[in-house]
Amino acid sequence: MVRSGRPRKSAVEDSIVQAMGDLVAEHGYASVTVDQVVTRAGTNKPAFYRRFKHLAEVVPQILISRHGTDEDIDTGTLVGDLIEVQRRQRRLFTDPVVTRGFTGWLSHIEATPEIGAPFFRDYLAPRRAYTQIILNRAVERSEVTVATDSAWIADLLTGPLVMRAVMPGLPPIDDRLVAQTIHAALDALGYQGDRPTISSIGIT
Repeated sequence: MVRSGRPRKSAVEDSIVQAMGDLVAEHGYASVTVDQVVTRAGTNKPAFYRRFKHLAEVVPQILISRHGTDEDIDTGTLVGDLIEVQRRQRRLFTDPVVTRGFTGWLSHIEATPEIGAPFFRDYLAPRRAYTQIILNRAVERSEVTVATDSAWIADLLTGPLVMRAVMPGLPPIDDRLVAQTIHAALDALGYQGDRPTISSIGIT
């Protein structure tokens, strides 16, 4: 006879992450409470606080569960890698969790900066660090001569999408913008190779 017991820790954590992601997409980050999250997740506040100190600590887990950290990207070419990075970033910055939650989350961590540490450590830092790996591979393949400052390349790829995602009145993120960010990064790297795939392959 199989007994029904308490769910394993990862199952409870997964339920909390899923529940908060759904609530942020529906109502925005600033409107979500721990009570709402645990009710939606089918658990309780003690279970929440055994796993997370506060709602902001759930955010990187939501993003990882929905979008990963890009550390599996390896298409064999620099252009292909950047296209795949931007395909994923487009999905990220058009995700309702981001479009409805980003500004509320920023306000939260602006008031209490230390609560943003898990986001930078667990989500943003691995993504930005992997940009350097992509550039190093491009140097090894002789596609570019120098792995230019990877932080700047990450900013070139991400900055315009963030602006379109959160600034009211700007046009939506579209294929043209995504292609422009890739070209800007390649230009900054001094890339001299062919770029036909950027215009011929679907970015979405």
